[in-house]
Amino acid sequence: LAMVPEFLARPLKTPVHLAFSFDEEIGCVGVRPLIAHILEHLPRPKLAIIGEPTSMNVVNAHKSCAAIMTEVVGLEAHSSGPALGVNAVEYAGELLSELARIRDEMIARGDPSGRFEPPYTSVHVGKIEGGTALNIVPRSCTLNWEYRGLPDLQRDEIPSRIESFAETQLHPRMKQDSESCGVHTHVYNYVPGLAPVVDSPAEQLALRLARQNETHTVSYGTEAGLFQEAGIPAIICGPGDIAQAHKPNEFLALGQIEQWTAFMQRLIGEAQA
Repeated sequence: LAMVPEFLARPLKTPVHLAFSFDEEIGCVGVRPLIAHILEHLPRPKLAIIGEPTSMNVVNAHKSCAAIMTEVVGLEAHSSGPALGVNAVEYAGELLSELARIRDEMIARGDPSGRFEPPYTSVHVGKIEGGTALNIVPRSCTLNWEYRGLPDLQRDEIPSRIESFAETQLHPRMKQDSESCGVHTHVYNYVPGLAPVVDSPAEQLALRLARQNETHTVSYGTEAGLFQEAGIPAIICGPGDIAQAHKPNEFLALGQIEQWTAFMQRLIGEAQA
């Protein structure tokens, strides 16, 4: 924003637009209607530079992220007669074991590009909630889990495997007692990864502006994948280090802001050419 007066004072041949979104941290919520508005009402941008903290490195790839909820529905009964119920917590335990097997498989599959850290698609269970009381066979148990996938991972591969496991291994036993029992998996948020593109105009421009000759990757999600999915070439480059993010006393080093200012000043020169 501090550079806006300088942009306005220059005779730019190529327009430069600043786009602001909201709720990026909870699933890139705000940028989705923003991109839709751009595509419907505005000229298609030549490229997008996403200013996430990269220590001013040019990042051309990041992992996808899927937020997933799996609900296990069982059948309540008194704990003195557990065979009369369907224990949702126990079946959730089997799902946890299957997720662990998938996690280990993803680790073994690794990262063919050799660019990411950690060098594999990660699978993580962040929250489990279930049961009513110690003496009641639990009717429900919910798992909140995620995967952060390498750019070549198919979007539905892991959720589909969990659904298939539930259908073939769990449902035949669960539904013997009641057809109401079952496992339901819902992907409630998905942020696509950013895949590297050969000769991307966004990458070429960012490398010139940052005065660098190599690209990097990150494992956290950004809005760049959504721009790319919409057909807008995207790249990530911005001041600050992700190591200082998501903790008390977040900060940007002054040197990083100076580098970013120089980056923007060079952008003015490119837009005037």
